[in-house]
Amino acid sequence: MTRHKFLHEDQDLTTLVLTKVEHVVGLIAERKSKLFEDCYPEFISSRTYRNLTDTATLLWSESAEFIVDEYFKETAPQSQK
Repeated sequence: MTRHKFLHEDQDLTTLVLTKVEHVVGLIAERKSKLFEDCYPEFISSRTYRNLTDTATLLWSESAEFIVDEYFKETAPQSQK
C-alpha cells in the first residue's frame, strides 16, 4: 500500500489535510442534502481538492467553511458566477 504524505516546510500535515478533507466533504454533503459517499468523489475530482492537497497553496490553513465556499464557487453554473 502506497502512503502519500502531505508536507509543508518539512512539517507533516497528513493528518490535518485528511481531517480537513473529511470535514469539508461532510459540510458539502450537508449543504447538498446528499450522502457523504456521493459527495466525496465529486470533491476529490475538483480543483479545490487539488489546491487543498497541494500544501504550497496554503489552502489547508483555511477554515473548512472557507474551503467549502471555494468549492461551491468553482462548481457553480457559469450563469451564477
